[in-house]
Amino acid sequence: MSHGRPSRTAIKIARFVVLIDAVPRLRGLLPDGAGALVEAALRGSGVVPARQVEAMRRPWVVRLHRLVEGLLGRGQLLWFGVRKRFMADAALAAIAGGATQLLVVGAGFDPLAALVARRHPHVTCVELDAPATAGPKLAGLRAAGALLPNLRVHACDLAARPLAEALRETGWRPEARSVVVAEGLLMYLDADSVARFFAAVRAYTGPGSRLACSLMDGDAEGRPRVGALDWPIRAALRLAGEPLRWGVAPADLPGFAAAAGFRVVDAPDAAALRERLLAPRGLGDEPLLPYEHLALLERA
Repeated sequence: MSHGRPSRTAIKIARFVVLIDAVPRLRGLLPDGAGALVEAALRGSGVVPARQVEAMRRPWVVRLHRLVEGLLGRGQLLWFGVRKRFMADAALAAIAGGATQLLVVGAGFDPLAALVARRHPHVTCVELDAPATAGPKLAGLRAAGALLPNLRVHACDLAARPLAEALRETGWRPEARSVVVAEGLLMYLDADSVARFFAAVRAYTGPGSRLACSLMDGDAEGRPRVGALDWPIRAALRLAGEPLRWGVAPADLPGFAAAAGFRVVDAPDAAALRERLLAPRGLGDEPLLPYEHLALLERA
């Protein structure tokens, strides 16, 4: 990824969160307060012009996005809402089960750590991201009044420094039961970096700790596969300087996890996610176009 400017993917996902929050029938899929906090962080960070932030909630922008989805495949926007809800539910369930630390790696402008810090003052919440993204995120949270004593936004280029070294600088307690979130991250790492990431998570979390992650499908060699929109998505990400590098097929995940010292707790397919997250919110018939598969792993 490019580290000279905020991640384009992080800004894109932040825009999607605000857009989801602007659609009444979809808003309830997001964690409470997520849309408002992302919007406030974007405004405070200055990475998106104020006029563009305001435009995200206008009806014509929503209609335009529906038109684009109609051309490229309906259900893309909804997928990001599903992904956010899955990660939030996994983190909150882990905290209810005794986790006292939350780590969000490659956080971008995601609101999860700030929301958890507000709701659970006893939980240490740490965000890690490249300096070009973490700096504006920190400024945005500060402007939004969302920086709390138990929330730490730490800038670190994990391509150049080990995860363990970055964690030591945040006051992270490696013996504590924790929950780690890697949403929209692992597919941008090469296979060796993925292996080091899993090893570090296992080494620097206590027994019973969990890892919630999104994973790109992959072939036997670990080459990522996007699916129906493979070529346009790959091309767009290469142009953004954020090419896809790694993937694992759902059928291969248990073996991969076991080799890394984890076990699979939950790995719902699209049908299960629809039944669990969409149907109870009256969205069971909405089109859904997943980019990845989601998983919750536990430290073995």
